[in-house]
Amino acid sequence: MIQCFAKLDKPSMLLMEGTPQVAYVSRTDEENSVHPRVMHAHKDLVEIVLVTSGHGRYSIGGTLYPIQKGDLMIYNSGVVHDEPSGPEDRTRRYCCAISGIKLAGLRENALTKDEESPVFHLPDKVWPRMEQLMETLFSSLVAGEESACHYLMMALLELCWSALHRANSNEAELEPNILGRRIKEYIDSSYMEDISLGSIAQKLNISQYYLAHVFKDMTGYSPMQYIVRRRIGEAQTLLISTHLSVTDIGIRVGYDNPSHFNQLFTKNVGMSPREYRRNYIVSEGKTERETGKALKNAGGKSQDNDS
Repeated sequence: MIQCFAKLDKPSMLLMEGTPQVAYVSRTDEENSVHPRVMHAHKDLVEIVLVTSGHGRYSIGGTLYPIQKGDLMIYNSGVVHDEPSGPEDRTRRYCCAISGIKLAGLRENALTKDEESPVFHLPDKVWPRMEQLMETLFSSLVAGEESACHYLMMALLELCWSALHRANSNEAELEPNILGRRIKEYIDSSYMEDISLGSIAQKLNISQYYLAHVFKDMTGYSPMQYIVRRRIGEAQTLLISTHLSVTDIGIRVGYDNPSHFNQLFTKNVGMSPREYRRNYIVSEGKTERETGKALKNAGGKSQDNDS
């Protein structure tokens, strides 16, 4: 027998105010990752994402990061993130979204400082334990065991906090691109409006060529590609959290032409808006499919009779 004693007087590493809550947990297998969650942000949530196989490139806060097995990603509230996909960009991953996080020295709903890298490569001894914890959390939520999920979530936060503060502090800091971030901030605040490369350049008083060069060098996208992905990402959020019709959602994100909206959505996500809503909604804005079970008539009450 091997017996290990707990240090009962050891204080928590998390100096936290209030009580965090699990919002949702998802599991995405490699074959399903070809349908990406396009560019979006969460106003009041922190997402903890663990990659357990595969590799890819993720855009977080306007910067592209190479992602591989064993990587932990932290999406603080308000941080725009994007999950490009393709034959060479497939990952198996878990995601746990948490609200009500208030940690000493950090803004509300953040696990890291905004200037810090959001990607951490975990040691081989750490990420398999975190994977087990994520799987248990996911399975418990699917089974409706919300009370157990709260304690599992607190254990996940403790493990993440420990891993983040043991990460290699000698990693090179990314140099801030002041102009690139100005461009990104403007687009993030105006992407649902009728904006163009020319109007952005005029607003920021720089040439269109230089604007496009700086922005793509920082994000990996042209300004117009970024705008499209931001709009499609917001459309995904509305599809899984509201009963708005597909046409109304298209108008809200900047597309008056329903056919053009459907075409762009399908091109970026791999399925139409209606298919996305039916395949990913379990119940009224509660959680995404990711259970591997095809739930019939998902989102059936939504007003999406128009394609």
